[in-house]
Amino acid sequence: MDAEIVILRLLHIVPGVIWVGSAVFLAFVLQPALAKTGPPHSGALMTNMVKPLSILLHSTAWLTMVVGVIMAFRVRDPLFDFLWSTNWGTMIWLGFLFAVVGYAIGTSGSLSSMKVLNIGRSLAGQPPSAEQAAEIGALQKRAMLLTKIAALLVVAAVVTMALAQHV
Repeated sequence: MDAEIVILRLLHIVPGVIWVGSAVFLAFVLQPALAKTGPPHSGALMTNMVKPLSILLHSTAWLTMVVGVIMAFRVRDPLFDFLWSTNWGTMIWLGFLFAVVGYAIGTSGSLSSMKVLNIGRSLAGQPPSAEQAAEIGALQKRAMLLTKIAALLVVAAVVTMALAQHV
């Protein structure tokens, strides 16, 4: 194996582990814990955590996907014959599809979380009205559902691509 492929694999796998691990932690550990904690503590934590977590998730997702595409062009020649006519290729493009859809759904969940934060900021310490509380609750449920779906899809991407060499 040449040095270029080793470097590309490391630039693909390490950010991918961070992306997928962060997505699973967020969806199945942190968000449920914050939901149980309630507004006084969850709001302060989310305010300080959303921006760095978003930067981490987006940057590692993009690095993983871009380097994965570059690596696919380096590993197989001619690539398009392998992608559409072999089991390896089917697993690779299917994994890539899971990753892209998972990223898109996760981004949608993140936007719902950002709306919750914006509503909280606009309240300036005042309790929300019944209408605002209902909107916050609906947005939080939507964000939690979308984040779980996204986490499961990126895990499916990892499993699919890990199996690619063995089918």
